[in-house]
Amino acid sequence: MRTEPRFHHIVLLPLLAMPAMLSAQTATGPTPAGTAAAAVAATPTRASVAPGYLLGPDDRVKISIFGQPDLSTETRITADGTVLLALIGPIPARGKTTTQLAQDIAAGYAGGGYLTKPSVSVEVSDFVSRSVTVLGNVPQAGNYPLDRNYTVASMLAKAGGSTTAGANAVILTPADGSGPVRISLADMSAGAGRPLQSGDILFVPPAEKVYVYGQVQQPGAFSYAPGQTFRQALALAGGPTLAGSTRKIKVKRAGKEVEANLDDPVQPEDVLIIREKLF
Repeated sequence: MRTEPRFHHIVLLPLLAMPAMLSAQTATGPTPAGTAAAAVAATPTRASVAPGYLLGPDDRVKISIFGQPDLSTETRITADGTVLLALIGPIPARGKTTTQLAQDIAAGYAGGGYLTKPSVSVEVSDFVSRSVTVLGNVPQAGNYPLDRNYTVASMLAKAGGSTTAGANAVILTPADGSGPVRISLADMSAGAGRPLQSGDILFVPPAEKVYVYGQVQQPGAFSYAPGQTFRQALALAGGPTLAGSTRKIKVKRAGKEVEANLDDPVQPEDVLIIREKLF
């Protein structure tokens, strides 16, 4: 019996091409006007500024548009409160947060038909328009941006607090011209946190002193504390010598000499003089 030869046929199947990946942002450069604008995306700003900071004239901002180096820029907000951008012109910035400005810029490029789905971020590179000045006896005096809501206490803490040479109080000069206000550190620690406004000035004066001289063990200048009595001030000077008399004490106050008792309250810059006993 004849056997039919067997043939093995090899069939080559064509390879199918994979579909190309779509890019997330279609424009790699400015596209002609009239292109349909897609959804606008504004990326969150960096943590260099708190979300509540409101932009103003002379603040310097860095505007980054993803994939668009020619449109990204760093510029100052003009005196009229706008930023001038390529293709879309001036965009209002005064009184806006960085997130709001980023959204408006993205909407401008998308609405004008220049970019589809532009991703925009805005950072503040130089705070100028809204700040508070801290001066005097603090470790880090200077201008501080109001990048969030600050009270007198929190701003003083940001400047490092009062130094050992500083008084137990801070003088606030409001920007509204209402006049200086003296706020004790005790009031601040008790929760009396006064909110600050742009242009306010904080000044920590030198520590107030009381001076004790005459027939005392250690004459000199000593730190004043609210509620302090002459008896306590005398104790700081080591008490009277054997020759010192405390029956009637002499006090120099504001250029005048007054009589006082040991339990009377001391006033800042008082000069206590312990006289010699009359034998």
